Amino acid sequence: MVVHFLSQGQEIQKDNSDKNITFFNKNELSSILSFYGKKVSQGLLKDYAIDHLKTHAIFSFYRNTFESAYLQIYKNKKTTKARSKYSLINSAGVLLKHNESLDALLTYIDKSGLSIVK
Repeated sequence: MVVHFLSQGQEIQKDNSDKNITFFNKNELSSILSFYGKKVSQGLLKDYAIDHLKTHAIFSFYRNTFESAYLQIYKNKKTTKARSKYSLINSAGVLLKHNESLDALLTYIDKSGLSIVK
């Protein structure tokens, strides 16, 4: 993310380095944050992080701020027959599910019984 602080009368200079970065769009973020909010209210999740890279964007769910990510949703820039647009990765780095639909992936997480293991 690039943050620009402007003084009065200064114009924004367009930075073209963001063209190659993969982002979650507004609808995707709305769906993910709605799901996240529901899990926070249930006490299952505590924090999240969003990373934007050249080849993919990552939304990470955390049960505790000091742990590694509990689940990660990857949005891949380029899809092939072997790589779907969205992938779900667990804390061990194992691919749990991949799908072309983000809503289907979120439904899978919801129905799989996300719970805290003590």
